[in-house]
Amino acid sequence: MSTLFCFFLLLLGSLNIFQCVSSQSVAPDDADPDCSDIPIRNVTFPNERILLDSQNYESTLLVGAEGENRTWLTIDYDGGGVGRPGAAGFVDSWYEGNQGTQCLHRINVCATLIPGGTSSFQSNWLVTQYINISEPGISQLRINVTFTSNLVCSSQQCAQQQTFEVQTYETNEPDETNKGNISYYSYAGVRLIHTAEEGATTDSESFAVSSSGLYLAIWDQGSCTVINRIVIFYNICPYQVLNKTIYPETVAPQGSFDPDKNVIATCIDNASPTSSNSLSLRCRLLGVWIGSASCQCNAGYEANGTVCQACQEGTYKSVAGDSECNGCPNNSYSASPGAVSCQCLSGYYRTPQEGVAVNCTAPPSSPQNLTNTSVTKTNISISWLEPTYNGGRTDLYYVISIKSSTNIIEYSTGHTNYKLMGLTPFTTYEIQVMARNGVSDQDNANDNTRT
Repeated sequence: MSTLFCFFLLLLGSLNIFQCVSSQSVAPDDADPDCSDIPIRNVTFPNERILLDSQNYESTLLVGAEGENRTWLTIDYDGGGVGRPGAAGFVDSWYEGNQGTQCLHRINVCATLIPGGTSSFQSNWLVTQYINISEPGISQLRINVTFTSNLVCSSQQCAQQQTFEVQTYETNEPDETNKGNISYYSYAGVRLIHTAEEGATTDSESFAVSSSGLYLAIWDQGSCTVINRIVIFYNICPYQVLNKTIYPETVAPQGSFDPDKNVIATCIDNASPTSSNSLSLRCRLLGVWIGSASCQCNAGYEANGTVCQACQEGTYKSVAGDSECNGCPNNSYSASPGAVSCQCLSGYYRTPQEGVAVNCTAPPSSPQNLTNTSVTKTNISISWLEPTYNGGRTDLYYVISIKSSTNIIEYSTGHTNYKLMGLTPFTTYEIQVMARNGVSDQDNANDNTRT
């Protein structure tokens, strides 16, 4: 809640000034030190790179009385145009009324002339500290001034000029000597702001710059105004992480006719582009990203928020993409994080045609109860039972080996019986039946025969 009261001052002999003072309520000592309940302090946008913000001062007064530690310079001129910054016996037209403890800086001016004085002209200047433009290639800045006009003087009471002007003094390095030399030769106009309508208003303007820094000046010509906030910034396409892709902070095109800037994004750690052109972006005027870059987590990594993290031990991921890590298939393991496949345990195997997602299996055990069911001069019929363990596979088959003193003949079958024909009478044969499956050839140590 603010109140406004006015009183008459007689300054410099015959200069009559109608002085209006805005009295601001002060928050209690236990007010929120972060000032989170003051909306004006927190209005920022990711596509703005702030160079100056009058609300970004925690304790130092921007504007104060003579002898106080001022961050900004105040200069008042009388009707004759004589500069009197902080002169003895002179009351500054600019002053600060803070709201809350270290919270809200409100810069006030209200020095309006009464008709009949020696001059009807007011010239009150407020000059900021040096504003450094560290980013190369900046050719245009924007300024937002949020202010409240207090129309306390009627046209019959005072000749109030309801305007103030924003001006700049460009210089490549701080110039404390000349920053207070207010003249049209050093300061150039940016914006004439009209305060005729009562109430809170934000005025915005863009202006060209050609130096690496500047001073900003507010020139009051008799208004009665509370400046709530002054912000100087330029637009950027902001840094962001989206779709596992890093959009780099990029200075936006400066002018309305400047072309978009082509930008190449990068993938976050342990990620790769989804396609050959998936990292191409454009940065447009006012800091707008055009296009959508995308990356995907590499094999061995899965997404966790904005990062790709390694698959934990006992899990794996074989291909790049958005899928999660999977647990190792049966009879396999991964001994370290970031595995792209799981190794088979000792004694277990995969065929060359089987992928990493297939369970590891083993050769079968030996067939059971091999017997001959019929014997003639030239034929023998045999049968057996399936092995007690098939190795975890369904491609079980059998190899029958017939060995004589002169040769060895092998047959294969998927059944548990076989008829051997064309044998030579009065000849001794050794008959073996071996159970086999798709991984038997990879296990040279396994003996799963029956004789």
